[in-house]
Amino acid sequence: MLKKYALGLMSLVLVFVVAACGGNGGGNTSETPSESSSEPAASESGAKPDEEVTLKIIHWINEPVNKYYEEFNKEFMERYPNIKVVYDVVPSDATYDQLQQTRINANDADLVALKSGFAPIPQEWAKGAEDPLWKQWIDAGLIADLTNQEFVSNYNSIDVQNSTTYNGKVYGINMGKVSFTGLYYNKKIFADNGLQVPTTWDEFVTVVNTLKEKGVTPLGFAGKDIWPFNLAVQGLSASVHKDQAAFIEGLWRGTTKFTDPAQIEILGKAQFLMENAIDAFMGVDYGSLPSLFVSGQVAMIADGTWNAPTLKSLDPNLEFGYFPIPGSNDASQNNSLAGKYDMSWVVLEKAKNKDAALKWLAMQSEPEHYAEFVKASGFLPNADVTVEDPFINEIKPYLSSFKLAWDQLFINRANAGEHVSGSSIHAEFLAPAGPVKTPEELAELSQSEWDAAAPK
Repeated sequence: MLKKYALGLMSLVLVFVVAACGGNGGGNTSETPSESSSEPAASESGAKPDEEVTLKIIHWINEPVNKYYEEFNKEFMERYPNIKVVYDVVPSDATYDQLQQTRINANDADLVALKSGFAPIPQEWAKGAEDPLWKQWIDAGLIADLTNQEFVSNYNSIDVQNSTTYNGKVYGINMGKVSFTGLYYNKKIFADNGLQVPTTWDEFVTVVNTLKEKGVTPLGFAGKDIWPFNLAVQGLSASVHKDQAAFIEGLWRGTTKFTDPAQIEILGKAQFLMENAIDAFMGVDYGSLPSLFVSGQVAMIADGTWNAPTLKSLDPNLEFGYFPIPGSNDASQNNSLAGKYDMSWVVLEKAKNKDAALKWLAMQSEPEHYAEFVKASGFLPNADVTVEDPFINEIKPYLSSFKLAWDQLFINRANAGEHVSGSSIHAEFLAPAGPVKTPEELAELSQSEWDAAAPK
């Protein structure tokens, strides 16, 4: 009887040992079918699938985007219960720039939001130009190469190439583009005055003159903040220049100049815009511009596509549209919008939870989630997704040949003077806004400062 009991006990122990050791090598490495087929593979620095990890993300304060990610992160943590998301935000000014630099250098984040795509791209002919931070981080091996991640293919290849590709490799996921080279127009005012959207410069001049004859102020600009007016100037540049990048390269090589006819044409047409703007437009701040338009005080305003939700919120019944500023009399040069690629996500190469970061990007890149992001952010999509937004759908024809704007292409020289500084074409120095009377005079000032800043 005792021997039978002992044999039974040994058999029971053996069953437990086999169950504990069988199949998993002592650990849980099983995957669901969806994870094994579509999720990014675990990196060497990533945690095991069942290990409790904290995914650290940093971003700046952007209320619609932050609100979207609050909900998205909840969904992500439901899908991956072992991953806790910590999403830190700070003001978008120098506070975020400092946080970004500190956290990347300390490897104290997994996912980092950049304020744009990779622009301008450094060029061998721009001797002495300072490398942008994103390039410094990539060159230092701090940013992960995402080229072979399956979710990259969810986005349009041209947008991927133009936004987050460097030296033939993809180092980020750009979340969408914005245009700022167009004019918002009041459809009712246009219809009441028998006007159509202009497709050439001469047609645009006719629209402006007709509005003035009918007692309607044609244009509104936020001149107090300077940069909002220069959005319109960049619209002129995008249509007057057939190849802005070639012109900028020529400035460095000495084959083009700020005094070239095309550049003087841009300044002259910018002066026309200012001469037909609302009185005292240089005193209008950017925050007041939407109200100026919604109230019908002006028929058109220069602004970025990002502000369409603001206009809708101020008057849900307002019918408005958006068209590229037609700086050329060749309509084919005016049929596309220009702008920039906005927010991009990058993964740190030495991230403690790199695998979790890749899973997060993969889920964000799923069409249904990306479409929700586009709707929340107001960005123009980088993927072929359905967006229930009449404004975006209406301007889609202008986006098929989306171009980078001047400030995304221009590489400046160090210590350039005030008429060339930064990344703008500084038409605000022209009368009636500034002290310079003619486009030719401003062009000469710009070229002399450019020459003075040439590397020795």
